[in-house]
Amino acid sequence: MTEQERLKCNAIDIQGLNRSDRDRIEQIGFNAWLDEVANPNAGNHVARHRHRKKCVACEVVFLSTRDDANYRSHKCQLRGNRRGLAFRGLTENISENSGPQAVAS
Repeated sequence: MTEQERLKCNAIDIQGLNRSDRDRIEQIGFNAWLDEVANPNAGNHVARHRHRKKCVACEVVFLSTRDDANYRSHKCQLRGNRRGLAFRGLTENISENSGPQAVAS
C-alpha cells in the first residue's frame, strides 16, 4: 500500500499538492513531511562549538556553548555574585589537551 492510498483511507487527499510534494510524501511519509514543511530549518541547525571552562564559583570544569560563560549553573552564578567573583576576571579557558578532568555537562 502506498502512502497516498494509506492517507486516502484516513480521508486525507494529497492530489491537490504539487508533484514534488507528493513524491516527498511517498519518500519520507506524511507526518515527517508535515514536520519538514512546518519547520524548514529543523534539520539545518548550526552546531555550536563547546568550550571547556572552569566555574568561577565551584571550580568544576564544564562544557559551555558560550565563550563568555563564567558559571556552570544558575546556583553557581548566585553564589559567585554574592562573593563578587564575576568582576574580578577569574574566568579561565581550559585547553583540550590539559589532561583528564571531570567535566560536568
